[in-house]
Amino acid sequence: MNLLIAAADNPVTHVVPHALHEEPIFSVATGGGDIPALNIYDGAYSFFITNHLMMTAVSAICVVVVFWLVSRRVRVKGEGLSAYQTRGRVAQLFETMCTFIRDEVVRPNLHEKTDKYIYYIWTIFFFVLFANVLGLIPIGSIMYLITGNAHDLHYGGTATGNLSLNVILAVGSFIAIIYIGIKETGAKAFFSHFNPIGWDDPKMLAIGIPLYVLEWVGLFIKCVVLAMRLFGTMMAGHLVIAAFIGLIFMAVKVSLGLGYGVQLAVIGGGIVLTLLELFICFLQAFIFTFLTVLFISQVATHHGHDDHHEDEHPFSDENQMDMDKIMSPERITPMHNPAG
Repeated sequence: MNLLIAAADNPVTHVVPHALHEEPIFSVATGGGDIPALNIYDGAYSFFITNHLMMTAVSAICVVVVFWLVSRRVRVKGEGLSAYQTRGRVAQLFETMCTFIRDEVVRPNLHEKTDKYIYYIWTIFFFVLFANVLGLIPIGSIMYLITGNAHDLHYGGTATGNLSLNVILAVGSFIAIIYIGIKETGAKAFFSHFNPIGWDDPKMLAIGIPLYVLEWVGLFIKCVVLAMRLFGTMMAGHLVIAAFIGLIFMAVKVSLGLGYGVQLAVIGGGIVLTLLELFICFLQAFIFTFLTVLFISQVATHHGHDDHHEDEHPFSDENQMDMDKIMSPERITPMHNPAG
């Protein structure tokens, strides 16, 4: 446990990726120079299985396994109304979450296109959620207590606390926005969406071309912000908790009694921060999903205002004419007034 406390002396070690093995799986020569961000040292790229890469795979496997089990609990079994009831509290919980995402997030934005793309949206939400929540489980610390090997402390971690994974998720959203926009509105309407001024008037090209470029840059920046927001939030939460634990390490250097006092305060604060971090795990998964749906709706529902207008007025033209006839002055019978 002393090693666990000492490890908090540098909080950054809790959020950076760590290789889980000593020798690289493969290496590729890239020329001279070092690029630490791309894991290039001495002119060679070396591929390692890191704890973040492992947790990415674990999160994906958990999503597949959990929903395979849940799907078996929501299947129709037997006869009558009871055959359509979802069995099990866990299955009901996930079904409720799926319903909320579909009816409160996707349908108000994509309308009739909801059922066509809801599976992609569900996949994004639950993958990010599982990656966030699994990062709160101290897998490395549990393994260290069992094995006593300090290297096992590097196991676990938050996969979404790695910018590389978040960039891939943002690239997926960027591709989905373009693909769905072209599929639903057509290539011409999709690319014209980025230049509302149009290309017909040559005099307006001086405004239209810069506006067209800015709209594409804006879409790119939106997806970059998706990755940066998720990365910064998830990394910051673990840094704060690790820094709190580091206060114990610093207090012990002053006196043992102060260390015990700070330890009690850190335990209470750590519990509160962990509960807050759990809430943030759900919140960030929701925000990432909601913004992805919102960006898709901006290009896929070209006549979104008209659709909203029609939703507010459910009567057809024929039904409206019938209502006008019914409510006309000639058809309204005045109430009898006994007082004359």
